[in-house]
Amino acid sequence: MNISIKIGLNPSAIQLAKQEKFNSKVLPVVTIQALKDCNFYCRQDQGGLIASSYSASQPSKGRMVWDTPYAAKVGFTGNPCRDVNPNASLMWWLVGERNCKKNWNAIAQKGMSG
Repeated sequence: MNISIKIGLNPSAIQLAKQEKFNSKVLPVVTIQALKDCNFYCRQDQGGLIASSYSASQPSKGRMVWDTPYAAKVGFTGNPCRDVNPNASLMWWLVGERNCKKNWNAIAQKGMSG
């Protein structure tokens, strides 16, 4: 079982040319930053869960995936051990979004204007 998160947009609110630029240039950058930020709060023991996110995610599609058999279980249940990662949290992807979304938006704005 894995945890899959998709960053979504309202395509009707963005002109086609801007949408194409966003999808090809900005979305991957924002997704990679979001993945790094979410992994800051990810449970960590031997590093397999975080490593799976870098191999299974699809930044060009705005998709972050933690692909281990135990991802969903440790994402929603128990008490995260903070021996290896003192920032570990349940639902680390939501904690990352709550704490970092303004930065992601700023990166997207900068990417669209530059």
